[in-house]
Amino acid sequence: MQSSVEERLRRIEERLEVLERTLLRSNTSSLGEAAAVSISTKDLLALPDSLRKTMMGIQSLKEATTMEVAENTGRTRSVETIYLNQLVRMGYVTKNRKGRKIYFKVIRYY
Repeated sequence: MQSSVEERLRRIEERLEVLERTLLRSNTSSLGEAAAVSISTKDLLALPDSLRKTMMGIQSLKEATTMEVAENTGRTRSVETIYLNQLVRMGYVTKNRKGRKIYFKVIRYY
């Protein structure tokens, strides 16, 4: 029983390390650290896997349309529309219209 719990904790720790490395890479990309957008690891881990993938996709793009997020995550535009709108309702992402396009952007800064 205890080895099972220890194994689960080890896997969780490995996933945390992967997420932290991914966030660090996205935060230090083209815009530099001063303009980087990030979400806390705690909040990111609280999201279901489907929303986490979308959140990481939009975070790496800084601001993007649904189609751009879908290309980043490898999922369909319609699936990303559902997930992005859910993240808007949860307060993690804003939605702004520019002309005919709608752009999404992470709003939680830490």
